[in-house]
Amino acid sequence: MSTLSLSLNSASPAYTGPVVQALLEMLSRAERALDIDPRQAKVFIGQASRLLEPTPNVSKDRNVGLAPWQERKVLRHIGERLDQPTSNQELAELVGLSVSHFGRCFKGSFGVSPRDYLIRSRVERAKTLMLETKIALSQIALDSGFADQSHLSRVFHTVVGSTPNRWRREHVDVVAAS
Repeated sequence: MSTLSLSLNSASPAYTGPVVQALLEMLSRAERALDIDPRQAKVFIGQASRLLEPTPNVSKDRNVGLAPWQERKVLRHIGERLDQPTSNQELAELVGLSVSHFGRCFKGSFGVSPRDYLIRSRVERAKTLMLETKIALSQIALDSGFADQSHLSRVFHTVVGSTPNRWRREHVDVVAAS
């Protein structure tokens, strides 16, 4: 059993919140994927790191958020289907809520709308693919759930502040120099 497995299995019961559980689930998936598909392992680690980002304006009132099982189910669904179209309707049906109530609860749990979370997740997958592969940006766009390369470029520039090609050149050089 690896060190990561030991630390995940011995997590203190005091830290059993839904975000912690989702984080542990993603890290466990990353560990399992590490030997088989290091790229996918990095995607899981990126998703886990997004859960640790500060979430301003998140209400502490649990009546405004999703139930822990709903959070886990939605995050798993999003993570497994990043390359496919995902609607709020689909996510709401997954956990048995109306679309509007689901949107409020999701934002209450994670501090961002489902759409923003999905976009950030897709951008993270695109970053991972850019660092780990030499495939064309047009294919990375499709593998990350964007309609085409132009869509990836527009969204990526909005989220990251740089074009995908420029970001790739700058970061691949840094990784290669390490």
